[in-house]
Amino acid sequence: MKINYDKYFVKQDCPVCASEDKKILHKDILHTCHVLQKSGVAINNEDAMSDVVICLNCGHNYLSIVLKDEIVNNYYSVVNSEYYDTVKVDPYDRRAVDTKKFADLIVAKCAGAKSVLEIGSGMGHLLKQLQLQGLDCYGVEPSSFASEFSRKTFNLNVITAMLDQTTFPNKKFDVIVISDVVEHVANINGMFNMVQHYLAKNGRVIILTGDSDSLYAKFTGKKWLYYFSWEHISFFNKKSVKYLFDKHSLQLDYFKKTQHTGSVYENLRLVAYTFFCMARNFFGIRKETYYHMAFDHFIAIGKNNSND
Repeated sequence: MKINYDKYFVKQDCPVCASEDKKILHKDILHTCHVLQKSGVAINNEDAMSDVVICLNCGHNYLSIVLKDEIVNNYYSVVNSEYYDTVKVDPYDRRAVDTKKFADLIVAKCAGAKSVLEIGSGMGHLLKQLQLQGLDCYGVEPSSFASEFSRKTFNLNVITAMLDQTTFPNKKFDVIVISDVVEHVANINGMFNMVQHYLAKNGRVIILTGDSDSLYAKFTGKKWLYYFSWEHISFFNKKSVKYLFDKHSLQLDYFKKTQHTGSVYENLRLVAYTFFCMARNFFGIRKETYYHMAFDHFIAIGKNNSND
């Protein structure tokens, strides 16, 4: 049976600089998620291999093909991300310690800030921590489940929607947080146009995402866990995030390599486990589809240099 890929997928040029100049970094990534199934896409993951490519202009890494906008928007807003399937029964913050540390860093690096907007605020755990530290908190989240949870549980001002210029009329924010979101976004420049629209003069935008230039990502290669969801289509590093910031009149004010979850000790244990898994794979004891994540994220802060 002939598969109609064009019905569901589009080829992607560099989402940061729009360059077509690229080379393949990792060929034939087999996704292990259930995004296609949940989205009603009649193609198996095994029949929809994709490549991770690197832009030769700005250094950004990205997926060679992505799901069409209408499918993705429906998946995040109507179907709901498959992540929420795993937390609906018991929706506590599985990264509570890390959430608190991230909130503390935001407050420390944005002294004097009074208001914060989180784009893709999820279930509101980070906004709640920032609210406890005295910030006036707003969020926008396409998932009806997650946004409703944040309103009912934490009484947060979260709107169920994709952000546009009408979401918060006549509002500017001292801080805009984009945590675990930029890797999901095809039109990243469109998102940062919205950031500039809502960011106050001298305000700061804060990103947390996977670091494609981390030693762990390079060590695990095409089996880095970050590659194994159709939700993840864009893989940033310091060079490409600086390019994005510069393009939108943002000065890279802070950059720190970090881990996504857990202590240094816990991440060292994951690295050791990865060596163990690689050994099993090498000796044919078990075929490892992917390796986990450790020391493979970064936090970047951009300061608004626009005169608007």
